[in-house]
Amino acid sequence: MPKKTQPTSAPQSQSSQSLQKSFRAVGHLVDSGIMKEILDTIIRDGGEFSISRFDIGKTNDDESILEATYTAENVTVQEGIARRLIDLGAEIDVEHSVKVELSPADGVAPRDFYTTTNHQTKITYNGKAITVNNVRMDGAIVISGADDSLSAACVKQRDLKKGDRIVVGAEGIRVEPEFIERDRSEFGFMTGDVSSERVVRIVVDSVAEIMSDRTKKIVVVAGPVLVHTGGSGSFGRLVENGYVHGLLSGNALAVHDIENQLYGTSLGIDTKTGEAVDGGNSHHLRAINEVRRAGSIKNLVDEGALTRGVMSSIVKANVPYALAGSIRDDGPLPETITDMNEAQSAYGKILEGADVCLMLASMLHSIAVGNMIPARVLTVCVDINPPVVTKLKDRGSHQAIGVVTDVGLFLHLLANRLCT
Repeated sequence: MPKKTQPTSAPQSQSSQSLQKSFRAVGHLVDSGIMKEILDTIIRDGGEFSISRFDIGKTNDDESILEATYTAENVTVQEGIARRLIDLGAEIDVEHSVKVELSPADGVAPRDFYTTTNHQTKITYNGKAITVNNVRMDGAIVISGADDSLSAACVKQRDLKKGDRIVVGAEGIRVEPEFIERDRSEFGFMTGDVSSERVVRIVVDSVAEIMSDRTKKIVVVAGPVLVHTGGSGSFGRLVENGYVHGLLSGNALAVHDIENQLYGTSLGIDTKTGEAVDGGNSHHLRAINEVRRAGSIKNLVDEGALTRGVMSSIVKANVPYALAGSIRDDGPLPETITDMNEAQSAYGKILEGADVCLMLASMLHSIAVGNMIPARVLTVCVDINPPVVTKLKDRGSHQAIGVVTDVGLFLHLLANRLCT
């Protein structure tokens, strides 16, 4: 931990006082490493700190309290440090209310608007503590109502309306980060952020234990590799037994799942023998054509032409799903949403109230969903490629737990564990 700077005995100038901010942090600051990060951030970014109070928790369950001030050489450095400390859970100028400015136009925020994280956030406004609703990364905080009806919510920049009251600056904001070491203790057996094959069964047992709680909402993000690796049947079992409450994916998962059920291939490869099938390169196009002929995936199921697999199980169980389009898509299927703003909204609606998010071999969709969910959502990312988990965490989804394994194997073990 950096050495604490000593307060000078000489009185501070007005200039120094104006560049001083107080802050407060409460939580499991020591064992989570947050205390060190806070102090390191101040020093690394060119500031100096002075601690006025530090009460360390006396037991495992007790929280620690840090109260301190920091000074910076100019306003730019001061504000930069403030924003980074907020992300670490510190509250800047705790006695102050947030500053508010009006949105100058639809889809436009004031220049100094506060950009949100995926952690639970509270603000102080007009002397009242308000919890921010719909927390997600990269939004703005909009204050609505008055007096006893005051509320605050995270809103995407494109959804702002002219005249909205937008929180600006860094004062009066408190972010409450998840303390992974303590709050994710069910995965404490892992020695790193990404587990290896040797602990897959233990991970499956832990995930199954959580999913077995029927009060939890479980949303799955999945890529077409789920089909390529033979995981369709196991996934269908999870859906049929009520362990999936939403599916988020792209055009490809549905296309190759339907191709597999209609023609026994995935990307033209026989899913039983692993051998290329003569003319198989056109099977996915023929699958798309069948859905377009029927008018929808549901219609194809209702006709009795599609009886098994991911999409059949989802449709029969009436599980909501959203397929986000891509410039790479063939077809696409009638249900595929090609407007990205509409796709984001559809994803967001299904993610509302989610408790668990399983990300199965889909890097781009997983990163997108990671930006949309609060850090309280237990996030398990399964992929054969370790950098996928690293990229997800690098983009802010620090709560993600990585499992490096074949997604078909993971689903097979999980279905066997839950669907007995």
